Amino acid sequence: MNVHTRAIRALNELGIPYRVLTQAHKTRHVEETAAERGAPLEQVVKTLLVRRPDGMHLIALVRGDQRLSLKKLARLAGVKELEMAPPADVPRITGYQVGAVSPFGLRHGDVPIYVDRHILEERAVGVSAGRHDTGLELAATDLVRAVKGQVADITE
Repeated sequence: MNVHTRAIRALNELGIPYRVLTQAHKTRHVEETAAERGAPLEQVVKTLLVRRPDGMHLIALVRGDQRLSLKKLARLAGVKELEMAPPADVPRITGYQVGAVSPFGLRHGDVPIYVDRHILEERAVGVSAGRHDTGLELAATDLVRAVKGQVADITE
C-alpha cells in the first residue's frame, strides 16, 4: 500500500528517517494499535490534544503505557488548569480524525507540543501517520526534533 499523508510529507520535508507501518485493520485507541502492530504499549506514542482556559490548544505526546498528568502539564504551560479538548476540536485544530492524530503535519502549526521524557527511554517509537490503519516508526530523538517539542515529565 502506497500511503501519502500530511504527516509523511512533513517528515520528508524535514529529512527525518521513518518507516511506514501498515495495519490490516483500522484502530481507534493505543491498545488496539499496539496489538495490531505487535508492539509493546511503551513504544506506541499517543498524540493528545489539550485545551487551555483561554481556548488555545497544546499537544502532549505520551507513551501508550502511561497517563497524561493535566496538573503537571498545566504547571509547565503556566496555566491554572487544563482539560482534554472536546472531540469536535480535534479535526479543526489538528486536521486529523480522533484516534488518528499525528504530531506531524498539523493543520495549525503553531500549537505547542510537549513530549513526555519517558518517550526518550525507547530507541524507536510509533506514532499515527494520520490514518486509523497506518503508523510511522522513527527514533524517539527524531520525534522530539521533528516536533520541536519541549521534553518534560508530564505523566502520572
